[in-house]
Amino acid sequence: MKAIKLILALLLGALLLIGAVLVAIVTLLDPNDYKDRIQQAALEQADIELSIEGNIAWSLYPWLALELNRVGVRYPDRPALGTLNRAEVAISLPALLGGELQMNRLLVDRLQLNMVQAADGSNNWTPAASVAPRSSSAGTPAADGQDSGDARKPLKLNIEAIEVRDAALTYTDAREDHRVELSELNLTTGQIVIGQAFPLELDATLRQFAGEQLRLHSSASLTTTLTLGLADSHILLEDLSSRLNVLQGAGLPKAITLALDADVDARLNEQQVDVRNLALNLEPVAIAGELQLRNFSQPELSGRLNSNTFNLKQLLTTLGQTVPATADPDALTAVAFEATLGGPAGTLAFKPLNLQLDDTRLDGDASLALASGAIAVTLKGNALDADRYLPPTTATVAADSSKATPPAKASAQGWPKDEILPVAPLRALNLSANLDLGSLKINGIVLGQPGLSVSAANGLVHLTRFSTQAFDGQIQATARLDARQTPVQLHIALQVTQLAMAPLLKTLANNDSLAGTFSARADLNLRGQSVHAWVNSLTGSASLNMSEGLIKGIDAAQSMCQGINNLSALWLNVEQVDKTTPFANLSASFNLRNGMVSNNDLSAKLDAMRVAGSGRINLPTRALDYRIGATIEDNLFNQSCSVNNRLEGVEIPVNCTGSFSDDPAKLCRLDTRFIGDLLKAEARRKVEEKVGTQLEEKLKEKLGEDGAGKVLQGLFGR
Repeated sequence: MKAIKLILALLLGALLLIGAVLVAIVTLLDPNDYKDRIQQAALEQADIELSIEGNIAWSLYPWLALELNRVGVRYPDRPALGTLNRAEVAISLPALLGGELQMNRLLVDRLQLNMVQAADGSNNWTPAASVAPRSSSAGTPAADGQDSGDARKPLKLNIEAIEVRDAALTYTDAREDHRVELSELNLTTGQIVIGQAFPLELDATLRQFAGEQLRLHSSASLTTTLTLGLADSHILLEDLSSRLNVLQGAGLPKAITLALDADVDARLNEQQVDVRNLALNLEPVAIAGELQLRNFSQPELSGRLNSNTFNLKQLLTTLGQTVPATADPDALTAVAFEATLGGPAGTLAFKPLNLQLDDTRLDGDASLALASGAIAVTLKGNALDADRYLPPTTATVAADSSKATPPAKASAQGWPKDEILPVAPLRALNLSANLDLGSLKINGIVLGQPGLSVSAANGLVHLTRFSTQAFDGQIQATARLDARQTPVQLHIALQVTQLAMAPLLKTLANNDSLAGTFSARADLNLRGQSVHAWVNSLTGSASLNMSEGLIKGIDAAQSMCQGINNLSALWLNVEQVDKTTPFANLSASFNLRNGMVSNNDLSAKLDAMRVAGSGRINLPTRALDYRIGATIEDNLFNQSCSVNNRLEGVEIPVNCTGSFSDDPAKLCRLDTRFIGDLLKAEARRKVEEKVGTQLEEKLKEKLGEDGAGKVLQGLFGR
């Protein structure tokens, strides 16, 4: 018992002696007397130029406290890195010995950091040469045989408050002549105790410059109640409320405010973050929902998001973007979305995804592969009236457009050579999309059940499906674009089935002069990125067919009849009652090679005629050399116009030769050489009739009627 009392007395004496020594050190030693030594040690040990202009104050017990004033730091031969007006920190030694980090207020006043990236690539936050670390005789935990995985008692934390006043950070990049300033940074907290909630407030101002021109000026503020769990890396932010005020720049016509409110629960050791009660507001759009993030290396994001019904035009105006003028002023004024997030690791998936565009609703899903950037979209919708979103055709717009510079006319030297097909975006595109609508109205044309499927990867774009119903018929197409090579290769396959021509022409040209059902096929290959390249490389085949047709406004048979009789000097003036020309079938096939279109089998069966055509169209030179021939097959119209039966079976040709720029009325002309042949044949026939009559009378006198008939038949084929 006496021994224990002796030991305790010795320990108490030692503590008193240590305390007396500490008091003597604090009392007798002034740290300001050692500024030069401190600065020299910083230069030698860390290659840092330390400047201490203000006083240094310190205490050792019971609080290990330090106060610094007007401190600067830089690396030799580098611009100044930072300055500090004042810093205060005080740590309780008794509490620290007991395993608790207990601090009074931590104060940082006017901390200024200045980071500079020079034009030669050097910067001011790394030394010119690395400083070799000094060797230490003290062993590391591994060297001492300590197991780094030994359980340790977690350090307790108790900080009365943290206060950062008027801090600033400036980053200057001389290479890009770019500067970013984060200033007026203020941070305050309540008492920080591990596992207990404490308030936190933060605000700052951000400015961005290009040269000396201010490009962006914004301010931000944040308030929340924060709970820290150091042992399990658990961070909880409750009642998080943040505001971003963009005051100037970014093309904004006026200041805007972006508000974000949420509760955030982050368990870093478990690699999961939960965001609840999410509310994002940027007038006029408001987004609400919740998010869950799992697995930081291969993110798995789930949750839900939905928006209010907002005016997209107003949002674009708020963001300083161009607002498209629409034929319907109410278009783009009722937009909304709703989505459920999910999908495998590394994929951001929206399934289901519901979109509202005014009166159109689109339902489906979409996904984004985070590693590859691959986008997949599948949407189905009801009716979409695209005419609502086209530019208006009002008198005002027409007047405004008349003041604009007229568009350049196509060059008379040939097709435009400007490259209008962007190769780089096509090569970067990674997409799979399927879109189907109940109906689509565009330029007054209503397409029934339009749908398409397209995929793109590594510069290869496939339109595997395009189909729609139009004018009682069907249109189908596929295409393949290969941007992996130069020049770009393009293949198009098109099939048109049973289109009604009368409503088609009425809709497109306000003309109903042609009726019938039209079908066509085309299989085409093109190369290049310009119209000139496409025209000069156009190769493939095509065919067309038109049945049950009717040409209104002209009776081709009667017109030809009258024209022939006029040419024959009969000068009949026949009144046409039914000015229509029915035809049973029209067909043609085409071969295309490097822009040269050849056709040898144009055929059409009209009322009393057969029309045939053949020739070539030279697209690169914009030239036409085509022959159309009309042949009278039956004198069905002899009641109103009589044509000599000998004209039946004679082809009446029309030659179309010239350039696309020629007057269309002069492009095609009647080949009148056939008229001379007809007149010669008619004259010969009349001579034969006259001579034959006289000869017949003579032969009858000599040979009798039967004998004369046989001779004449042998001579004239009568």
